[in-house]
Amino acid sequence: MANIYSISDYGISARGFAEFLDGIPAAVYRTTIEGKIVYCNQAFASLFGYESASDLIDFPVIELYRNKRKRGVFIRSILQRGRIVDLPMAFKMRDGTSVWCAVTAKAVMDDDGMVIHLDGVIRDITGEIEVQKDPPGLNGVADESRDMILVIDLLGEVIDINPAGANLLGISKSKLPGKPLSTFFVPEDREFFLIFLADIIKIGRHEAILAVMDHSGKKRYLDWDACLIRYDGRPHHIKCIARDVSDVVNRRKERSNDQKFQGVLEMAGGVAHSLNQPLTIVTNLLNEVLSELGPEGTIYTKIARVQEQIRKMNTITQKISNIKKYEAMEYVAGVKIVDIDKASWSGKTGEHP
Repeated sequence: MANIYSISDYGISARGFAEFLDGIPAAVYRTTIEGKIVYCNQAFASLFGYESASDLIDFPVIELYRNKRKRGVFIRSILQRGRIVDLPMAFKMRDGTSVWCAVTAKAVMDDDGMVIHLDGVIRDITGEIEVQKDPPGLNGVADESRDMILVIDLLGEVIDINPAGANLLGISKSKLPGKPLSTFFVPEDREFFLIFLADIIKIGRHEAILAVMDHSGKKRYLDWDACLIRYDGRPHHIKCIARDVSDVVNRRKERSNDQKFQGVLEMAGGVAHSLNQPLTIVTNLLNEVLSELGPEGTIYTKIARVQEQIRKMNTITQKISNIKKYEAMEYVAGVKIVDIDKASWSGKTGEHP
């Protein structure tokens, strides 16, 4: 087993360790999952315009975000991935001045695997980001395209969009500027959009398939191709082309479901075949034992209960052998398992399982 050391093992007091962290030029912090700052060093306090780190203890970290909704997306991303590395995000200082920071953070868990803290390092990258003054727009060529073409700022808010894009999203083109693009994504893709946005700023270009809800409330899969535009070498805005690939994605999903169904059928047939013989033998042996026992004995009652459970197992085996379609249900922690009752129900008997 690995040795576990505390700071006292190295002759460092808790106060000395705190002084050590305060002396580090990098901004270090710890928050609760609910968003209270548990600890931060002096560099963190100075970054946001506070005189002392003690001014920020128990401070709600969400108040430091320029867009408070980004906090929820940030938390979901960390919980899903365990850590985030150099994620560009917009914050604000004590006096309201905007500041861009690259955030690296990880989830800290207790012995039961529950997240209790978020530990992170944050650095100022404002000098690497161009502050927009005159937002660019689209030219007339984009108006003729059938694909969605749009310009967004570094926070993911819409600057301009072509008619095809406005029509797909079901909102007037004049009402879109300044609106967060993330609001149009399906819930499960909103946190991925934050990572998508961060990757564009970090590497200059990115492609991904992310789904939005169209004007009719239908889920549409779009193939996003985004490019970072720089002014004087610094990130300024992002141009995106989003092509509707819903038909392709849906066909892939259908093929995937067909493959899953085939796998379920093969597994079901093998399991049912393997279980039938031993269950039949156990059932016959129990019938013989019960015939030799008097019904008044306690053993008889226990054996009868075992026999009843064997009958239930026989019923389940029969359902497995009768599986006609692929039906899944939620199990735990996002895992899905085959719903045997629904998968084996033909719908002809009039009785739902």
